[in-house]
Amino acid sequence: MLKKRKVIPSTEPPTEEAIRTWLITNIASVVNMDPSSIDIRQTFDNYGLDSLQAVSLSGDLETWLNREISPTVVWDYPTVEQLAQHLSANHVNGNKPAGSAAENGAE
Repeated sequence: MLKKRKVIPSTEPPTEEAIRTWLITNIASVVNMDPSSIDIRQTFDNYGLDSLQAVSLSGDLETWLNREISPTVVWDYPTVEQLAQHLSANHVNGNKPAGSAAENGAE
């Protein structure tokens, strides 16, 4: 059975390190592992994270970050390292925010 954690929204945009720590802590809780056992470069499926848990994790991230997050973000960025980098770069739903360098042809 999936245990539901209480997620408190962040009051400020978290750093990549804060997001990484949040992900490690929450993934470890979901898969019943010690947080120190989570390797940020291993894919989520290596820890036995199933699709329901992955979608739940993206919902918890949405609550914590107080912004819309795609339910597929865990598959789009399949490691703690990749997902933390993506989220800390202020991406929303897998797209850069309006007015970004990509939209302005600066990539």
